[in-house]
Amino acid sequence: MTNRPLSNPSQASQAALPTTHRDSPRTSGASAVDPPIRCVSIDVEEYFHIEAAHGAIDRSGWGDWPPRVRRNMDLLLELFDRTGCRATFFFLGCVAERHPDLARRCVDLGHEVASHGSMHDRLHRLTPDTMRKDVTDSKRLLEDQTGQAVRGFRSPSWSLTRETAWAVEVLAEAGFEYDASVYPVSHPAYGVPDAPDRPYFLQGVEGGACILEVPPLTWRVMDRNLPVAGGGYFRLLPKSLMMRGLSQAEAQGRPGVLYFHPWEFDPDMPRMPLNMTGRVRTYTGLRSAEARLEKVLRSFDGWATIGGQLDRLNGLAKATGVFTLRRQAAA
Repeated sequence: MTNRPLSNPSQASQAALPTTHRDSPRTSGASAVDPPIRCVSIDVEEYFHIEAAHGAIDRSGWGDWPPRVRRNMDLLLELFDRTGCRATFFFLGCVAERHPDLARRCVDLGHEVASHGSMHDRLHRLTPDTMRKDVTDSKRLLEDQTGQAVRGFRSPSWSLTRETAWAVEVLAEAGFEYDASVYPVSHPAYGVPDAPDRPYFLQGVEGGACILEVPPLTWRVMDRNLPVAGGGYFRLLPKSLMMRGLSQAEAQGRPGVLYFHPWEFDPDMPRMPLNMTGRVRTYTGLRSAEARLEKVLRSFDGWATIGGQLDRLNGLAKATGVFTLRRQAAA
């Protein structure tokens, strides 16, 4: 397999897998005087939308569970205001529909609104046609509510993988400028462990469309990426792992992109009928999450939206090149 960086994104459909430069101190595409790129992202969903509840709570029963997202969004918006953080909010369409003022409020406060799809369906449960409707409906709704273009997308539960490589074409057709769905780690339910740990151009299949990919933060230890970007990893593991990941990303000239969910800051949310693993992953660390996140935000500065950094992120992606999820078999 031949690796080489691209000179511009238009060459992506013809290029081979690029070198990822994981161990270099600062890669081309970022000047030594450029400030670090640090972004906080929030997947805006209710607690009963989570993948751990799939099968335990039927979609027809969502209305039986009291909504909590507004309370939790208030907490996060106040936290970001007092720490000077501007964040990217990946909204579920069904949440935006039920709370039509929330997305506009985020934009008015200087944050970015992006799409998390409509109903929190993992891409494995969709087809190209059903995903096309899912993402275009969500994008259109959020643009109507905010009066601004929705530029980014994140798949529910990091479900853009090699098995769902077809989704890249759908996102490109829908007009998204970037994706933030591919976790470069090994995990039984998601992840592409050999994907770059910095911005690149994602291609579903060889010769197909490309889209800017902005991966979440990882901490490189030996020859493995450890997931330290947020979510359950943030609540279950020592905060120092995220701090080390952010410091390493700065030293290597790659962005530090974190992610969280509103329900992760709500210790009083109703308890769902989850299995043991689901209960541990969902309810551990809720009471300390707000204070932990505030310490991280105050320990590093310059927190910006992903959309506000697209010029620099595209520049970094040009240096990395294209990564193809599904390559054609040799003849």
